Amino acid sequence: MIYVLHHVAALLLAIAAGVYLRRAGWVPDRPHLAVGLWQITGLTVVSALVGGLIALGLTPLRQGVVPGLASFFAGHLDAGRSTLIVAGLGLAASVLAAQAVFTVRVARHRARHRDLLTLVAHHRGETLELEHGVAVAYCLPGRTPRIVVSSGARRLLTEAELQAVLAHEKAHLRGRHHLVLGPFSALAIAIPWCRRTVADIALLVEMCADEHAARRHGAEPIADALKKFQRLGTGTPPAGALAVATGSLGNRIARLSRPRPAPRRLRVTLALAVAATVLATPLSLYLTPF
Repeated sequence: MIYVLHHVAALLLAIAAGVYLRRAGWVPDRPHLAVGLWQITGLTVVSALVGGLIALGLTPLRQGVVPGLASFFAGHLDAGRSTLIVAGLGLAASVLAAQAVFTVRVARHRARHRDLLTLVAHHRGETLELEHGVAVAYCLPGRTPRIVVSSGARRLLTEAELQAVLAHEKAHLRGRHHLVLGPFSALAIAIPWCRRTVADIALLVEMCADEHAARRHGAEPIADALKKFQRLGTGTPPAGALAVATGSLGNRIARLSRPRPAPRRLRVTLALAVAATVLATPLSLYLTPF
């Protein structure tokens, strides 16, 4: 039973961390750290839920989760214990299925849109230009990534602002931010109350890209570009794309307009170390005998 309690403790700590990350005032100033902590928190929640249910069912066998499953499939447990194990395996299967469905769906959306771009857009330097009056700028991740800028966006932005926007989109591709958002978006399919978390992480990802653009071109050009997008409005980006004018533009503009606090590397290191330790607890119990 002590191992089940370890899973429960890790789950409660992860939930508390999620609540804290939503409210902590430092999160907008440290978006990269916050995204990393959200990833660890999400992994901990899933592993603790699945592991806790299976460990509770396997308690009489006094084996680790993975070794104990072999005994379970051999029929060495009663119906009550087996129900708990099936619930844990079912939760794991639903999460994996949601990931697979989401991945295939988004890949199809991106492939169709990439094919469409070959018909309606033309190359202009390192980007594809779309003849459209609405100001749009987005990147399409994948094996053949694309950065798309509409003619309306080119007319709207100054050259400095345009370069900052392009740097923003390049940061999305270089940082593989779609791989950060994907698992959480898929998890929201299996667990609908995760949708708010997806929105929070999507905003943090945009802030990470804003930060890169600000380092390359200064905070003012990217902030001014966001103000123009906010004032005039933008089109909705295609499914699977990452667009510069998404998320809470007001929060992003305010963040870029205020002085950045000095980095505190020790605090960052400690936060990641504590989070990794919490995650390692339920994962290690998968193999540790009860």
